[in-house]
Amino acid sequence: MSYYPYPQNPYQPPREPNGLSVASLVLGILSMLGFAAIILVPLAGVITGHLAYRREPRSRDLALAGLITSWIGLVLAIVTYAVVIWFVWFIASGFGDSSYYENVTYA
Repeated sequence: MSYYPYPQNPYQPPREPNGLSVASLVLGILSMLGFAAIILVPLAGVITGHLAYRREPRSRDLALAGLITSWIGLVLAIVTYAVVIWFVWFIASGFGDSSYYENVTYA
């Protein structure tokens, strides 16, 4: 007869990994902090966020937060690129070649 009781559950199930969720959140935060200029950072955050949302059901909150911040960073990057391209095009066009002073006659 044993005086020591057997443990109820000697085997603990392994914890579910949440690496993709954390990676998505970190990439989303980095893209919000200005690393969206390198468009690969928010794009990688969106991809890892979608993968984590599907593969890691226990850490969906982190994956969702990473998805939201990554999508916002991606939109900011696209808008920034569009503004820069428009500004360069506007400067290169010479501020409009037809100006007011071309049609002025001096008396």
